[in-house]
Amino acid sequence: MRGMQIKEIIAAAALAMILAALGGCGSGGGSSVAGGGVGGSGVTVASVGTVTGFGSVIVNGVAYATGDAEIFIENESKGTGDAVLVQHLATGMVVRVEGVLNADGSATASRVFFNGDLKGPVESITELDPYSSQLVVLGQTVVLGPFCVFRNTTVADIAPGMVLKVSGYSDELGQIQATYVQKTGDALPPNGAVKLRGLVQSVDAQARTYTVNALTVDFSSADLSGLPGGIPQVDQLLEVRGRLTAPDRLIAERIELLEEFGTSAFDTAEFEGIITRTAGANEFAIGRYTVHTDESTVYLNLAERDLNRGTRIIVRGTLSDRTILADEISLPEAVRIEADAGAVDAVANRLTLSGMEPISIQATATTRIIGTAAGLDEIEPGDHVRMIGRRGIDGSIFASSLQVTPSNPTVELAGPVGSVAPPVLVVFGVTIDTGSIPADRFRGLGGKPISSVVFFDLVEPGDTIAAEGDLQSGAITWTTIELEEK
Repeated sequence: MRGMQIKEIIAAAALAMILAALGGCGSGGGSSVAGGGVGGSGVTVASVGTVTGFGSVIVNGVAYATGDAEIFIENESKGTGDAVLVQHLATGMVVRVEGVLNADGSATASRVFFNGDLKGPVESITELDPYSSQLVVLGQTVVLGPFCVFRNTTVADIAPGMVLKVSGYSDELGQIQATYVQKTGDALPPNGAVKLRGLVQSVDAQARTYTVNALTVDFSSADLSGLPGGIPQVDQLLEVRGRLTAPDRLIAERIELLEEFGTSAFDTAEFEGIITRTAGANEFAIGRYTVHTDESTVYLNLAERDLNRGTRIIVRGTLSDRTILADEISLPEAVRIEADAGAVDAVANRLTLSGMEPISIQATATTRIIGTAAGLDEIEPGDHVRMIGRRGIDGSIFASSLQVTPSNPTVELAGPVGSVAPPVLVVFGVTIDTGSIPADRFRGLGGKPISSVVFFDLVEPGDTIAAEGDLQSGAITWTTIELEEK
């Protein structure tokens, strides 16, 4: 469908309002091929991502009306409508929404799918730092970061033996970065059922077993009717249900083949996930999916240099089998801070950046540190640091990634506006005086050039802006400012 790119479809279908506001897994078998054009009243879409809100369901920044949507939980239809949705779904769950981006600027879901990554007893729990912990469940390493959503438990209450349901994203190390954890029981009953969805890493046809990380699955007595060739294959995404005979051995009762995007065809696909592999300037991977970029790819709130292993992103584009030709790439995390390092506290895992001293950046065990430093203790004052992250409920800034390079004067600050008093804005306590910004360097939503007067007519506290500038002698001269989200 490259002949009609998403942004062209949007223009044809009058969808500019939706995609200007855009900020992970589903089930089904077979392969998924997206294509076609504008169908019916709008653009058909399959969107895999984290639930971030309700009042409909909000996934990848889009609010989908769900009044007539059918809700599937673990491959079983639970009914239709909003009441069923809120009964069975929660923020933090990774879901697939199938629906339409309508020509009037709204979005409508026809089906919503949730399949958790695993359900089983905790083998061990290790505190990595005050904000992060690591579990082993069914032979899988599960990482709990500061923004994981918990239900029926807290991270402090999790103990070995407790039965958990986990949803999240597989990272570049094969770990599950959990976005949602639910306690389903204090202990697994005798012969209690467990479940795991994961990529097959090896198969022993003679022994009738396959492995997913540290778990061995015995499929000698399992129902394999849904598998091509009647046997698991390496790199298949399988969901297995069965019973444990040891913490690292599962006797399968039923095995199903899954596809993240199901079996239907869609005009466009949206995929939130963690970059697991990079291959040159125009290719990277999210799990089994290869993403290609070209001169038409739009980077909404990031730069190409941010596409590193371990970075969580949202890709929108054309899906063919397991290849996505990207029309748009964005970050689900709104906070970006870039400048030379100021103070670095390797003990508390905190640092500040020159010219933006009111902001204290917290690194955790889940923070990816790349470039000329491999850890916070290797970052020296004066090193250039580009931080991507999120703001916590208490206002703390948590780094998802820190990219370290040699010193340079480039400065960027992107985040929610605290206060506005033209020509000044305040973001995270940092004063941005736009008096130094040239008249042609003010931008509205989507990067559209606007005047400074129009910019300040539009911007309000809580809106997300991105400002760029230069640091000289500890002071910032701001050169560009853009309204990223209202």
